[in-house]
Amino acid sequence: MLFHGFTNCPQQFDELARGYYARGCNVYVPRIPHHGLKDRLTHDLDNLTVSELQRFAEETFALARGLGTTVAALGLSLGGALVLWLAKTQPIDLAVPIAPFLLPLPDPQFVGAPALRLLRSIPSMYWWWDIRIKARSKPDYAYPGYPTHAIAELVFFGDAIRSGASTTKPQGRHCVVVLNEQDNAVDNRVTRSLLATWNRNGAGYRELVLSGMPPKRHDVIDPTTFPQARSLVYPKLESVVLG
Repeated sequence: MLFHGFTNCPQQFDELARGYYARGCNVYVPRIPHHGLKDRLTHDLDNLTVSELQRFAEETFALARGLGTTVAALGLSLGGALVLWLAKTQPIDLAVPIAPFLLPLPDPQFVGAPALRLLRSIPSMYWWWDIRIKARSKPDYAYPGYPTHAIAELVFFGDAIRSGASTTKPQGRHCVVVLNEQDNAVDNRVTRSLLATWNRNGAGYRELVLSGMPPKRHDVIDPTTFPQARSLVYPKLESVVLG
């Protein structure tokens, strides 16, 4: 199972998915709710909820169990958070969250995590990923911006993933957390803290740090915007899953 990132769609993982299929895997690339709509300027992400994300991940896992003897899930950003939810709640054979979105990096326009959570209590605003080019941002199949209520829900989803981590061992059998030190979107410290907490409870999970990444790079999957993914990232992900 390959879970795409926030505001993207299954096309993001198309090339990697074909690579896994060519090597004998059954591959499922589901569309996260409210993503991948034809109208790139839609505000439908305003309707995204934590419970919807949890239900989507669990239903997807239930479907995937019928496709093979073992189930591995990889996901980027929001997709990585979905994979962490599966590691926490389901007996998945292998979870590979890539730059998972639990909290974004500190940003001058926020006062920190509490302010992010407060976004849900005020009218939603629409923010462009790149204010300079707005709707012209690439790739053409991803949304060029997002409503702030959706970001708040992602933060609440991260809270749900981390909840109870200090007292409960996750159910996933194996997990490799893939991080990028050059990431300009998510706070790796939060992910590492969760990993350390789970491991103190006997999870035995490990971390893989990507090397050779360019500065300010969060999407390390989509070859449309990051062609180097084919040589810098794909071989490592294939090795993690297939050995």
